[in-house]
Amino acid sequence: MIIDRKEALRYMGFGKNDPDERTAALMEECIRETENTAQPRHVYRRFGLKVTEDDYIEAAGLRFHSRNLSKNLTGCGEIIFFAATLGNGVDMLMNRYARLSIAKAAVLQAVAAAAIEAYCNQCQKSIEEKLAGEGLYLRPRFSPGYGDLSIAVQPDFLAAIDASKTVGIVLSEGGVMLPEKSVTAVMGISGENSRCHIEGCEACPKKDCAYRRESRNEFKR
Repeated sequence: MIIDRKEALRYMGFGKNDPDERTAALMEECIRETENTAQPRHVYRRFGLKVTEDDYIEAAGLRFHSRNLSKNLTGCGEIIFFAATLGNGVDMLMNRYARLSIAKAAVLQAVAAAAIEAYCNQCQKSIEEKLAGEGLYLRPRFSPGYGDLSIAVQPDFLAAIDASKTVGIVLSEGGVMLPEKSVTAVMGISGENSRCHIEGCEACPKKDCAYRRESRNEFKR
């Protein structure tokens, strides 16, 4: 897992701007600690898929509605349910610095966010390579809580892939995933190569793609 420094800076709000020396040094320190502490794990399972005309997705015995996701899954006959986490150690590290240094805690949050994103990309590339042997292609990740895909599907989603036993991801009473730096997502499997960007529609310049999902702002409009 290689943590993308530009991505970490983006999470820190720097955009294309360079950080000052102190912030840059703090980020490098946080990257080293995250790399030494993280115990990344993931799980995924492959299911048959049905998308209805009224935008319901049926897979793994679940049925949920999402116009955004149904568009993203156009042409897919199967779906992957995926979950990944950096492990409890990173949570403990973030909690520790939340008490000791607000500045370092903020930088660590951004670095850990970049780290789980990098790990998910790595996992996705591995899945893509396996599917390529079957002449199949993978769509970008689409997570519960994005667009009009309700976060309420999360408990059933995690149960479908036995995420608690396999990678240790559980939900708090408030519905927050623990460990905190965890990701769940679905990925469509298709015989058609959509050439979708691995990081999803936000990173892709092709605005007229038939599979493009709407951003949160687009959805609100």
